[in-house]
Amino acid sequence: MVKFFQSIIKNNKLTLLVLSSFIAVGSLSLDKFRFDASSDTLVLDSDPSYELYEEINDRFSSAEFLVIALEDDSIFSEKGLKQLQLLENELEKIEGVSNVISILDAPLFEQPKLSLVKSATNDKYLLQDNLDLQNVKKELIESPLFNQLIINSSGSAIAMQLNLFDLDDYSDTVIDIRNTLEKNTFFSHSYLAGPAMIVSDTISFIKKDVQNFGLITFLIFFIFLSIFFKDFWSATIIMTNATFVIFLTICFLGYYDWPISIVSSNFLTLLFISSIAVSVHMLVKLHEGQKESIPYEHSLAKIFIPCFYAAITTMVGFLSLLLSNIQPVIDFGKMMALGVVINLLISFLLIPALIGVKRLNESSQLSIADIYYRYLYVGFVKIFRKIVLPLALISIPFFIYQASNLKVENKFIDYFDESTEIHRGMYFIDQELGGTTPLDIILSLPEEETFIDEDDLFFSEGSETSEYWWRQKNMKILKDVQSDLDNLPEIGKALSIVNGVLLAEKINDFNEMGDLELAFVKNSLLTNDKAKDLLSSYITEDNKEVRITLRIIDTYDQLNRNKLINFIDNYLTNKLNNTNIDYQISGLGVLYNNLLQSLFSSQIKTLSFVFIAIFLMLLVLFRSFFTALVVIFIPCIAVGMIFTTMSMFSIPLDIMTITIASISVGMSVDYAIHIAWRLKEEQKKSSESAEKNTIYSSGQAVLITALTIVIGFLVFSFSNFNPTILFGLLSALSIYLSAELSLRLIPSILNTK
Repeated sequence: MVKFFQSIIKNNKLTLLVLSSFIAVGSLSLDKFRFDASSDTLVLDSDPSYELYEEINDRFSSAEFLVIALEDDSIFSEKGLKQLQLLENELEKIEGVSNVISILDAPLFEQPKLSLVKSATNDKYLLQDNLDLQNVKKELIESPLFNQLIINSSGSAIAMQLNLFDLDDYSDTVIDIRNTLEKNTFFSHSYLAGPAMIVSDTISFIKKDVQNFGLITFLIFFIFLSIFFKDFWSATIIMTNATFVIFLTICFLGYYDWPISIVSSNFLTLLFISSIAVSVHMLVKLHEGQKESIPYEHSLAKIFIPCFYAAITTMVGFLSLLLSNIQPVIDFGKMMALGVVINLLISFLLIPALIGVKRLNESSQLSIADIYYRYLYVGFVKIFRKIVLPLALISIPFFIYQASNLKVENKFIDYFDESTEIHRGMYFIDQELGGTTPLDIILSLPEEETFIDEDDLFFSEGSETSEYWWRQKNMKILKDVQSDLDNLPEIGKALSIVNGVLLAEKINDFNEMGDLELAFVKNSLLTNDKAKDLLSSYITEDNKEVRITLRIIDTYDQLNRNKLINFIDNYLTNKLNNTNIDYQISGLGVLYNNLLQSLFSSQIKTLSFVFIAIFLMLLVLFRSFFTALVVIFIPCIAVGMIFTTMSMFSIPLDIMTITIASISVGMSVDYAIHIAWRLKEEQKKSSESAEKNTIYSSGQAVLITALTIVIGFLVFSFSNFNPTILFGLLSALSIYLSAELSLRLIPSILNTK
């Protein structure tokens, strides 16, 4: 290795030219680097429920949708309705929008109110017929079908449902819709929400945070590294190396068309701090060797072994995510593993080349280690050995208990600050217009059975099932199911063919529909084109399957998707026990819940594998069972403390916070290996001064990286995107704990053996 590094330093210009050519070639793929803003990133790739979800969407002609809420006192005026028509026309022109449904598309049957039979030819429409607008408003508010669907209970706000074409990414569509709403100044307030918007806005917020805080964090890192090293050139080398690593990795991802999703959105930040950690360890070693007149190539050869094993163990940590059955998490693991390899290669090529161009400053570093050792370490050694260490061992069961109580539930609305448009939109639509996230109940007739009732007024051969759901006794079952589910506090609007029947009953002076009336409703009242379009989303053409769509109120304080879905499942099992009706539960609510539930088991499975694999590699590195056990003890305690903190503060384990454990394992193993490796080296010289020398050498590198990264990460607390804030705070805590545990526990344990 010495000759290799000697060659790199000597041929520094050639090395830099080769690396620059890699960057130049890689930059050709830079424009292909992208974020994946599709809803598929919120579901399990192998989830059978996803196949069911796709099948149901096909059978019921369902589509992704967005909801626009408009609030204005003059909506129900001639001018207001014309403005609404103009807005609807503009929205339908947007690429990605299939069609728009609003109060203008709602059939009105009580203008004036006639008998049920006459109502079939009495449907009227706003802007098409001469109507009393206040009476129309009253009819819509009181409508079992349209209340909380396209108008709120007070009539002060209306909703427009934008059905979307099937696209991989709705980001541009959402932007165009927002621009259209901004141009329309007639309505007092407008709100946009819906499932398709959540992923799009999440990616958008992440991009903004990278843009807003990326440069600030970069400058903070550069300033503090310059202060700690007392050398601008050292700080420049570290930041140049990190930039090279990030840029080249992005080029790789672009070339292989490997998009970043919500889960892997923190990938660049993690790779950045990983690069800084390796660079700082190298620079500290080089400065140390320079003081002792040790050639650079010898210092690089010595630091390579711990850096190599730290990189390998970190790779194993991230590759363990491949054991997850969550595709975005698997992709994140692959990306980080690739990034760690690139980081190791670039660091040990670029840094030797740069110090070959210009040597490091001869001035001594700011000895943070000296301050730490004298004021924060020496006086507390006995306390740590006699109190903290036993306490850490005793606390392991407590950490396990707290980790097992981690919440695996989150609400999308909690991602966003109250001042953001999406938070206001989701909150308003949840409270006023029946919720946002859909949950579908499919009731179906078994294929092998037929239902022949020769006494039935409408029985005829070949149509045994065609009228099944339109018979009074079966409609009653459907009504009861929908009513019971609609009364759940987590549910906003419930919608099915029942709403059409309830509307008919309202027209019929609230008299319950018999078989004859139900046949009339199906064959006469709901036969116009707009009613048919609406109906096709809730009953199949063969009339064998009906769908009840429930919209979940995401703002409900006690929302727990898993409990809700399990309750509905148990309820339907009991309710339909003595019937010939089968049921299925589907929708984005189910898919996201399955993802959340998988996160916990996936985390436990991957962490178990990680600790075993890393322990085996530590055995190879240190050739000592006890040393390997002590080193692996550090990430175990670090992860336990992080999970305990999350559990105690009710921070959920979700698609954003799942990366925190990886950070904790990666950084704590990195720090622990460097400290343990250096301690072993120092013990060969003098066991008495081994602790102090370790703190002053490798401890200096650990303290520099930890302090720099913690301060840099705290900048993220100024974001208005809550996952970014949590990521910053938890990452800072994780790195602090990793550094403290490594610096205090490893010397305390290993130097007493």
